[in-house]
Amino acid sequence: MSDNPILKLDAVTVADPERSVMDLTDISLQLNRGDLLVVVPERHVETVSLYDVVSGLLTPDQGGVLFMGVDWQSMGLFGQSEARGRLHRVFEIEGWVSNLNVFENIALSERHHSARPDDELRQEMRMLLERVGLRDCLADRPHTLSRSERRRAQWVRAFMGAPDLLLLNAPLLDAAPVHHAALFALLAESLARGAAAIWKSQDATNLRDEAGFKAARWSELAGGRMVEQEKREMESGS
Repeated sequence: MSDNPILKLDAVTVADPERSVMDLTDISLQLNRGDLLVVVPERHVETVSLYDVVSGLLTPDQGGVLFMGVDWQSMGLFGQSEARGRLHRVFEIEGWVSNLNVFENIALSERHHSARPDDELRQEMRMLLERVGLRDCLADRPHTLSRSERRRAQWVRAFMGAPDLLLLNAPLLDAAPVHHAALFALLAESLARGAAAIWKSQDATNLRDEAGFKAARWSELAGGRMVEQEKREMESGS
């Protein structure tokens, strides 16, 4: 197992070329195996997508983004594609292919990045569906599911295949509280096996007392800059 951090951002600045959203400015962070970073974004302020930067989909104007010790910009297209198979996302705005069923949607990444047979994928999906309290909907089209069901199907997609990095964007959106514990358990198990995760949500402060979040690092994304909340509280109190 590599000793490199799973993710490292070094003084990253990314400007929106259309100037329609706020730039990300001088972002530095490091995630090692087992780390959970909770990011609370400023309300009513849209910024350049942190997760697109972390995933190597947006190139920084300044600074560097390293995944598993390698800068995205030095990987080449094949290397980038292979690396993205090791990070999985929950999207705030759902990303489903409408003419594919749920199985085909969830299997897209695994089929692209691995040689796992469909029977093995289906078995893991059904196990995860049961974990999140979702019926076997693999043959259904996404639009036939309720918003809560689609959100939990996103959880299944994110945790498939034991990714090294989880990028969770408002993962509890539309999910009933009765199902929250299932997501917390899946996240805790992933961190325990050595994955890292970023949880980004405006209402994340409500989770401070949850067992799996007490050891997390907390940051606020405000004005396009990331500030550790403990540091901000200390500065406010001084």
